[in-house]
Order: sequence, then structure tokens, then C-alpha cells
Amino acid sequence: MTEKAPAYAILWASQTGNAEWIAKNIHKEAETRGFKGECFVMNEYELANMDKTGVLIFVTSNTGDGDPPDNSSKFWRFLRRQKDKEYFARCKVAVLGLGDTNYSNFNNSAIRLEKKVRDLGATVFYEKGLADDAEGLENVVDPWIENLWPVLSDYCEKKDTGVDPNAKLAAAMSEVKISPPTDADIAAQEPYSMTNRREKLPDVVTPYTTLQNSLVMNEQINGDANAIAGHKIHIDTEALANATQLTGLPRIPAASAKLVALDKGTEPSQKGSVPQFVYTPTPVMDAVVSKVSCISRKGALKRTLHLELDLGHETDFQPGDAFGVLAPNDEDLVQAVLRRLDIKTAEQEMQMYAVQGDDLPSHLKHATCVSMVDLFRYAVDITTAPRKALLRLLGEYTTNAQEKNQIMFLCSKQGTAQFNALREQQPTLLDILTTFPSCHPPIERLLDTLPAHMPRYYSIANSPLAHPRAIRFAFNIVQYTTADPYNVARKGVATTWLDNLTGMVEAAAHDAEPTLIDIAVKERIVVPIFFKINNNSFVLPTDTSKPMLLIGPGTGIAPFIGFLEHRDEQRKIRNSLGGVGAFPDRDIANDFGEIRVYYGFRERNKDYLFNTELEEFVQRGVISSLELAVSRESEKKTYVQDLIRRDKQELYDFIVNKGALIYVCGDAKGMATGVHEALADMLVEYGNMEKMEAIRTLTTWITEKRYLRDLVRYQSLRDLLAQYNANKTRQIYSGHKHHIDTLTT
Repeated sequence: MTEKAPAYAILWASQTGNAEWIAKNIHKEAETRGFKGECFVMNEYELANMDKTGVLIFVTSNTGDGDPPDNSSKFWRFLRRQKDKEYFARCKVAVLGLGDTNYSNFNNSAIRLEKKVRDLGATVFYEKGLADDAEGLENVVDPWIENLWPVLSDYCEKKDTGVDPNAKLAAAMSEVKISPPTDADIAAQEPYSMTNRREKLPDVVTPYTTLQNSLVMNEQINGDANAIAGHKIHIDTEALANATQLTGLPRIPAASAKLVALDKGTEPSQKGSVPQFVYTPTPVMDAVVSKVSCISRKGALKRTLHLELDLGHETDFQPGDAFGVLAPNDEDLVQAVLRRLDIKTAEQEMQMYAVQGDDLPSHLKHATCVSMVDLFRYAVDITTAPRKALLRLLGEYTTNAQEKNQIMFLCSKQGTAQFNALREQQPTLLDILTTFPSCHPPIERLLDTLPAHMPRYYSIANSPLAHPRAIRFAFNIVQYTTADPYNVARKGVATTWLDNLTGMVEAAAHDAEPTLIDIAVKERIVVPIFFKINNNSFVLPTDTSKPMLLIGPGTGIAPFIGFLEHRDEQRKIRNSLGGVGAFPDRDIANDFGEIRVYYGFRERNKDYLFNTELEEFVQRGVISSLELAVSRESEKKTYVQDLIRRDKQELYDFIVNKGALIYVCGDAKGMATGVHEALADMLVEYGNMEKMEAIRTLTTWITEKRYLRDLVRYQSLRDLLAQYNANKTRQIYSGHKHHIDTLTT
């Protein structure tokens, strides 16, 4: 048997907080089980003494199209530059990846990481786990962690604590007995009893959204017609009726956060217009809204806004760069959640706290002087459907036995189907607390468990050569109804906030130009933003003679508008110079490569976004070929991938022989997959390749930055379209980063 290592080290990389949360919980449970070790973010790899640590456990998520998270960039740079092929020779490693099968490069970061450390001498002691967010991360993560412990015992020293770990881990993925409800519990849950089902909310709170009825209620759970209401979740507990034990429950998240009240009169720390504790990888800028227009027309499936932000000074950016918007959670929802948690918000606006703890999540580490209200505005996510660990925690603070049994059932193995049904309803934290009125979790425990509130990213749709002090971007307003049979109205966080800030601009008629509103003349509206570090090379090539193929449906065209405007400005500059140097008669056109654009949308008179700009680029010779896939103007639906297949012979010559770079911006699940398949078929037919060879060739192109993709995941948009058709309403809008989806085509 191999000599056991005295300690382990866990290194994590996380874009949204999931991998961090999982890694830290593995670390805490390992310590409880008697193992000794430490936990680090990957960019702090030097602290881990990796080459001297016998056991390394890596937990990594993915961002973009299989790229590593931002907080692992230094670590990856170290790996790429490492020349010692035996650097990890003393190390036993295990890798857990969090990915999404909607992307073709599923869990690419985890797969690459395991290969790289093996190439540098490491031995894999436990098969890697590749969790799929499309199916539910818990399906892989939970059993991977549970099966890790006996294997880890073979490779890492374990201190005998004298206590059965399963006894010490009372909240383990073990069995819990179902407590029979009391008569009072049953009475409180009687369908026609409104006891504990109405929350008195402050008079000042205005409606968050108009919520439709659920299957189990015929009215909103709301004691005040003018207040925001939580929506009771529909739960089918038929399988719970005969259960006496539940298995496979997640462990209760470890306690860490402590709120320490600061002296009265302490002023909050601000970073521009957002609290100081909000972490961003680059400095926060208070951009001012200068112009806004609605660029979709009346009757379009989505309402699309185009905003211009004044940065106040010339800024170094490139077309295709992304920037983050620091939009707060909806104010009415924040107030209602705090009221439900028995927090007096008027008092808490003035009271400052320091969030303290030994192992705080990253998004709370700098919260040293912050109000309770700002924590719920900017620190934690209160709109995303819960993970099982949150439900497990809430169960500990639920006094009604019947409600507690339901919560435990939802996060158990037996309640998997019901948990998935709950997630389809996309409940907010307020909805969950409304559904279980006897649940009263402490604020500190919620801070331990709620995920981080994330910035929303958008692509820049202009050139710094044309607008050096401004950035422009386009997005769809997120407003939709969850799928049948739930039918609950939901809104996006950032797009709704931006829409409200700019006055909810209406769409113009089919034959009218969009109304451009000069906001700066009316008032000063500030949007806190920061620039995202561009690690994926989704920018224009520095060689202007390089030909390009640009593919993007819907608002996926937005970054390409920036590309084209930049090339247009470069052509103007080159034209102004005339003949230069030793080649006075040089043809200026040869300095700029051919650009072919494939753009998809539903209907020309409703959602042909940027039509004026695109047609002008064609007239000026910036665009060599503009191919439009219009999907709803004939019986045969045409998408951009269909046009790629139609033109595959000439595109093969354009890409393979002329060296064109391929850029794809859009939906990862539908459009991007279809384009990828069409390109593979092109290589099979005209490159004389087998299908697997063609796919490997595309992967090589991605690695070589010849095939660049900026993709967005949409999980239920086709369901939304079905809902749209069923309800005969034009009020279902959808969006995300770049706010692109297959519905636009």
C-alpha cells in the first residue's frame, strides 16, 4: 500500500460561487471526518505547496464555452509554463467538474485540468466527477462526495476522533425519520385555512409582479392588495404519504457568517454607487445613460432595448468585450423578504454590520461595513431556484412537522421528481418562505447558504474608434411565464431594472423608425459597470486582412455590430492615408479581408435588429455578403445553420483555403449546436473526413482560436414559446448575457 499523505489540499475555481461552495463543504466535512487539510482558490495555488502536498482535490466550474473561471487564470498560466514534467510526481489527485451539456465543450476545464496534471506526473486516485447543470449538479456531486471518503482514507492520513463520523454528521446524506404531524400542524395546512398563509407587509411596498394562481391556491397569499406577494409552490406529496424514512439528504451547510453590529452612526463604505464589499475583477465605473431606444417593433416576441452609456472619459476597450452590470435585486422583493424574516427595514437601513467568520464565501469577505438591506440587494441571490442544501437548512428552522416533512422530502432521494418540479416553478426565496410559514431561518444561516448575487454581462456593440467615451449594448427584456401547469409570471433582475431606469420605452410601429430618447437631456441615470477580462479572444484579429465569418441570431448580432463599425472606421482611416510608403498605388481594398455575415430573426418587420446599420455596412463594402435566415415568414422555417449547410461548399473554400476566422454568438443549446454540426458535415463532405475526424478538427480550430464562440445557455425557452402560443399573449420576453435564444430565429 502506498504511504499515506499527512494532509490534503483542495483547490477550487468558481465563476458564480457553486464550485467554491461545494469545495468548502468538502473541506469542512473532511475535517469532521478526521482528515487534515486546507482549501484555496486556484489563483492562490502557491499557498497550497502543491508539489509537496500528497493529495490534491480540484473543484472547477466552467465559463463561456468550456473556459476556466476567472479566478484560476494565474493557476493555468503556471501550469502552461511549468517545464518540470515530474512536478506533481508525489501527488495523488481527484477532479470534480461542474459543467453543462448544453455546451459542446462540456466540462472542458475539468477534463483539461486532469490531463495537464497527469502530464506533469500526477496520479489520479479517484475517478473524476463531471456534473451537468442541465440535469442537476446534485445528481453527480452528491454521490461523488459520498464515495470519496473511503477512497481518500487509503491515500490520506485520518485522525481517529473517537466519534462515529456519521453520528457527528447528524445532517449527513443519511436517513431521517418522518415525524407525524400534530393536529395543529394539519389544521394549519388545511387547504381552506389562511392561518400562516398571509404575511402582513409594509404599506410602502408596491407590487413586485402580478403573480398568476398556482394549482393549490385560488388567490395570492397577501394580506395587503398593494404589497408584493409570495407565491405558494405546488408540491405533489403523494409519495410522502407512505414514507417512514427519507434517504440521500444533503448535509446541513456549515455555519460561518456572524453579523456584528457596528456603532450607531457608522457610515457605510461605498464604491461608486454600489456598496464597497461588492467584488469586481476590474474597477467599478459609474456610467451615465445617454440614449435609449427600443429596436424591436410592435408585435415582436421580445422587446429589445439598445442603450448607450457615457463613460465620462476615453476608455480602452475592444468590440466584442463584455462588461458587467451591477444591478441590485428588485427593491420590493428585498423589502418583502426582510419583512418575512421579521427585519424592520427602516431601522436596518441605518444600522451597519460587519460580516465576520473564519471561512466566509468570497462575496461576503469584504462586507465589513454594510446594512442588512444592502446585503440582500447586492450580496445574495434571492431569485434563483434553491439548491437542495438550502432546503435542508430551511428544514432545520421549520417548526410545523408537516411542513418540515415536506421540505425534507424535497431534498431527499425519494423526492427527486418533486424537487425537479419545484425548480421548474423557479421560486424566489419569498415564495419558499411563503409556502412554509413556520420556517424562520436566522439571517446569518441564510448568508451562509444563499448563492452569490451575480452581475449580468453584456457585449459591447460599438467601436472605440467611433465612440471612445461610450459603450452601446442591446438586450431583451426578461419577462415570461413558467411552463404549464404552474403558470407563474417571472421577471429578470437586470433587464427589468434597466428597463425601469430608462422609462420602459415602447416599441415603434412596423413601418416606423425606433424612437431614440436622449436620456442625458432629461436626467442623470447612473448604471454601475465594470469591464470583464477577455480571456476567450472573442475580438477582432489585429490583422485587418484576415477574412471573417460572423454567425449570430437575434441579439447575438450585437457584438458583430461593434466589429463591423470598427472595421468601417479602420477603412476610413486607411482611405484618408491614401498610398503609403513603397506602394503608392496599393489597392486599399486588399488591406481588409472579406466579411460574411449570417444573421437570423423571426420577422423582418418586427425583429430585424440593426437593419439600417447592416444594410449601410453592405453598401459601404464593409460586409461582403449578408445572409438572412428569416424563420417565421414562410411555412419552412429557416435558421442560420440551414444557410451554413446551403453554402457549405463555398464556406469550405472560405474557411479552409482562404483562412477565414469563424465567430459564433448565440444560444449554446440550439443554434450553436446546429452550426457546429453543419460545419462538421461541411468537413466530411468537402474535406474527405470521417465524422469524428471532422469534430476533432473543429476542436483544434477552437484551441487555435480560429473558431471563436460566445455562447449563452437557455434551458427552457422552447417551453416558453409553447406557453406563448398556448396563452396567445405577446408578453413573454426572454434574455440573458447577450440575451440570445433560438426563439429569435
